[in-house]
Amino acid sequence: MSGPQRFGLTWWGQRWIEALEALGALYANRLPRGRTYARKGAVEQLEVQPGTVTAAVQGTRARPYRVRLTLPVFSDAEWDAIVGSLAARLRHAAELLDGRMPEDVDDVLAEHGLSLFPTARELTTRCSCPDVANPCKHVAAVHYVLAQSFDADPFLLPTLRGRDRATLLAALRAARAGSDEVEDVEVADDGPLPRSALIARELFTAAGDLTAVTVRPHPPEDPGAVLRRLGPPPELEAAEPALQQLVRDAAERAWDLLDGDADPVANALLRLGRTSVAQLAELTGRSPDEVRSELRRLREDGRVEVSGRGRGTRYRLVE
Repeated sequence: MSGPQRFGLTWWGQRWIEALEALGALYANRLPRGRTYARKGAVEQLEVQPGTVTAAVQGTRARPYRVRLTLPVFSDAEWDAIVGSLAARLRHAAELLDGRMPEDVDDVLAEHGLSLFPTARELTTRCSCPDVANPCKHVAAVHYVLAQSFDADPFLLPTLRGRDRATLLAALRAARAGSDEVEDVEVADDGPLPRSALIARELFTAAGDLTAVTVRPHPPEDPGAVLRRLGPPPELEAAEPALQQLVRDAAERAWDLLDGDADPVANALLRLGRTSVAQLAELTGRSPDEVRSELRRLREDGRVEVSGRGRGTRYRLVE
């Protein structure tokens, strides 16, 4: 049997739930019941718009209850200040333009007295159920599914505050292009990023703890853009066409390895190491029976070894 569904696997999903737990006793009392509803799949039609989250939650009645959460959006002036601060930090700008949300991004917003996450005075919730308590368990369920949505797409956080992904990144690119500070390096899709701007300590620190993050990779439209952005090593500048082909080949190989549809159980084993059926089912989104069937095939191919018995059974990919 697989373990219970978890919410808030990424730092931004966890921060959302932590922010709710900090809002007071009412949330503390309702969150466990809401979590149960969320795990049962009661939340449907979740939609995130600037300042508003709406959803339908199936309760005890035949007709779903309507839930609405509202959170103030930042003003244009506030967003301009935020974008300016993010653009002035090379690591933050590079991560965002690469589709990743920096773990300390809220520290930058705090410089302007702002936060992506709600405070007690900001968050307003409504539900069509007859429960006089606010929040009710239906509202709490929406919060958990919302945290799960943030796990999948952290750019829903700025969307909720008034700037969707496309608008935010376009503003960030424009701010970077207009920067005239000597220490700043322009981050552009078609320009090289000097190696002097790549600080290994900062890059690895920015990565944080990725062990609990489930990713859904997408094949790049143009793998060669990476080399054009970084520029070829000085001693290999003349070999750039050949390097472009090597980059494309490497990208294709990486996609084959990461593609969840190709061999999801084997890929999950490669990532987790020695693990259980329950953990594999949770990571791949497949049922325990489907995972066991795939494990039998991998064992027959000599690619998996088994240790332990019963609930202590663990599987490991043979390299």
